[in-house]
Amino acid sequence: MRTVRRAGFLGAGLLCCAALTAVGPVSAAPTASAPSCKGLPPVVRHAPAGSRPTLSRDLVACGGTTGFAGAESHLVATKSGAVFFTPAVLPHDLLGTGTAPVPVGQDTQSNASPAGQAVTKDGGRSWQLIKPLGLTWNPTDHGDYADPVTGRLFFADYGPIPLAPQLGAEQEGPAHLLWSPDDGKTWHHAAIDTVFLPENPRFTSAPAPAGGAKPVGYPDVVYFCANSNVGFTSPAITSRSCYASLDGGSTWVDKGIVLRAAPPVHSECGNAGEDYSAIDGSYPQPASDGSLYLMVSCGGSTYLTRSTDEAATFPVVKRSDGAPVTLPLPATGPGLNLGLSDLRIGAGDVLYLVDEETLEARTTLMLRVSRDFGRTWSRPADLLAPGLASVLHWSMAVQGDQVAVAYLGHKAGATTWDGWITSAQGAAASLARGASPVLTSGQVNDPKRPLLFGDQVQGGGTFQLPGPLNNQVPFPPPFDIQVFGNDFIGAAITPGGQPWGSFTQDCGPAPSSAGCVAQNGQTRGYAGHLEAAAAAPGRPVARPPAAGPAPQQLPRTGAPVVAGFGLLLLAVALGVRRRAVR
Repeated sequence: MRTVRRAGFLGAGLLCCAALTAVGPVSAAPTASAPSCKGLPPVVRHAPAGSRPTLSRDLVACGGTTGFAGAESHLVATKSGAVFFTPAVLPHDLLGTGTAPVPVGQDTQSNASPAGQAVTKDGGRSWQLIKPLGLTWNPTDHGDYADPVTGRLFFADYGPIPLAPQLGAEQEGPAHLLWSPDDGKTWHHAAIDTVFLPENPRFTSAPAPAGGAKPVGYPDVVYFCANSNVGFTSPAITSRSCYASLDGGSTWVDKGIVLRAAPPVHSECGNAGEDYSAIDGSYPQPASDGSLYLMVSCGGSTYLTRSTDEAATFPVVKRSDGAPVTLPLPATGPGLNLGLSDLRIGAGDVLYLVDEETLEARTTLMLRVSRDFGRTWSRPADLLAPGLASVLHWSMAVQGDQVAVAYLGHKAGATTWDGWITSAQGAAASLARGASPVLTSGQVNDPKRPLLFGDQVQGGGTFQLPGPLNNQVPFPPPFDIQVFGNDFIGAAITPGGQPWGSFTQDCGPAPSSAGCVAQNGQTRGYAGHLEAAAAAPGRPVARPPAAGPAPQQLPRTGAPVVAGFGLLLLAVALGVRRRAVR
């Protein structure tokens, strides 16, 4: 195992934590809107594939903006019930962005605008700004996690904006790992400098496995896994490594490479490199005994692997006859396979596998569960809400025996996208006995006000050229906030069982739209959730949409402005892939 180096290092193989910094939330943005629980379509209970829909009498859908500019987002809920939305983008002129000297206004939003987090402790009725460690950070490619046992909040980013002298010489590029024990009031800091601009890394935590090193001063071993470098997809991203902390996130040890483009880590892959990207689901998931499960895709197959040595190795799980355990997923290959499958482990060590599949003219999300650690799987359950024909971006969450997906969906022929949440409790038990799970779905934005007006952000992220040119230009040119930074959304379930989703709300269909002019060309972070009808101020009356075929979509992936055209061309040369029908 390699040790992680950092300035200010205390002890072999360990990272020191920064001094504890007190940072309290500031007042909510004046443009923040209370979540609307009126006028939204009704929450619908239904069987898989949207069949047998009935109106829910128990739940309503709610949604509203955080009041801050938005970008690709993550969402976590802590043990207290607080919900954290990352990022809360704070556009702040040239000095605040660190971008090229172009004629921008102080409110122009870019993928280099500084950002913090937005937190709500009252179900989205108000949002407050959190600046982890008292700083603002890069607005994309972050990692967020809330330990379900302790409620400790973790945050990862690859650089402060603007630069922060207190973090030392290495600021832009390393993985800055922060944790807060008190819902963002105070923070600790460490950094890992053996990765460079890691996109969308992930944390998790688990008890120490049998025979493993025991944590000290914290009940769990905390894990952080990240790509070695920016690059969109393997093999441009050369590898993925995992790190472990035995003290709750203050110091970290490099456990080694878990995925590699060439040569592959796992012999089952033969000469085929392991497939991973900027936003895939191949990250460790913890079981109750402290072991970790990881999906490994290569050569058209997806293997299930298991670590019992705190992420040092991930051998492929074998059947009684010695055959490797593979997952029931469509074949993938090298290229930009983004967000096609994800894995979680819930109560009773049930494995929940969600993947995006094209069925005839529909692009949908399929759920499968396993109660024997991947050796057998249930029949698939189509999660899409009634009337929808396609999914753009999606995210999943599992808590106990509840699974939820947040996604952008639309009906046949539509060019705009709306925010949806589908949740199911007891789905594993239903599928195990051959029954259909009862799904609950709700649209969390007003149908008259879509979240996106196309497959990309259309109105936000431009600036006005001066003088006779008098036209809008993407910022920073030639890119905009979509090309590098709006390719994923977030999902979470609160301790009370509320499913949440995080989205980006575009300001309008074009930069000249009234909404974009009013918001200075900025997007907004948008959060939706399903809550008990008794807690909502009214009941919606609209009808759900009708079904139909799906349009095409090519995904975008987040990366810093410094990546430039080179990596984009490299990704294209490697074979940009996505499911053929979107």
